[in-house]
Amino acid sequence: MSLESILKSYKIIDLTHIMEEEMPRPQVPYGHISWKSYSKGDDFNTFMFLVFEHAGTHVDAPIHLGGVEGPSIDQIPAECWMGSCNVLDMSHKKENEEVSAEDIREWEGKHGIIEEDSVVLLNYGWEKNWTTKHGVENQPYLKNNPGLSERAAQLLAERRVKLVGGDTPTIDSDANPTEPAHRVLLPRHILVLENAKNLGKLPPKGAYFIGLPIRIKGGTGCPVRAIAFVPR
Repeated sequence: MSLESILKSYKIIDLTHIMEEEMPRPQVPYGHISWKSYSKGDDFNTFMFLVFEHAGTHVDAPIHLGGVEGPSIDQIPAECWMGSCNVLDMSHKKENEEVSAEDIREWEGKHGIIEEDSVVLLNYGWEKNWTTKHGVENQPYLKNNPGLSERAAQLLAERRVKLVGGDTPTIDSDANPTEPAHRVLLPRHILVLENAKNLGKLPPKGAYFIGLPIRIKGGTGCPVRAIAFVPR
């Protein structure tokens, strides 16, 4: 069977928020600035853009965490940014709550063990708070999000997964400023995806994730166009 025929048996779900001026983001400038314009006499339309490495739907490289010895974005092979998905429905978690190791084991009891070198995506339903209506400084999306507990992150590290992500601004609960999930995963070179969307459209197992960053030399993170292939 050809790759083309295999791909026709899947539909693509876009997991990526639009990059735009009023998107929820830290207090870091974002600009999409006209450089050349046909309406102003140029032969082409082009823009310059200024963007934080960790804005929008993005990934974290291990070097993002202070004290971790690489690798940076450009040093990570492309295959590390893709893999079979385990999508954990944690939409019952309230503001600032943490996912426990027991939550993960309970999910595995229903759907099967999380396999080595797979991708784990946590669906909190938090994307409902994503809005461009309130300006950068007053974004409900950026406050009180749930996230992974330290023990839950350790369990995923024991499973030897390659990437952990979710539909929140950080994989850690906003209530825990020490960011234990980052401190467990990144030193073990487990990659991180943040600010995803449409995770509720993915099955618990069976989807395939791809989220490729630009190869930025020394990059600590990068916005991605994240997608998932879902069996039809």
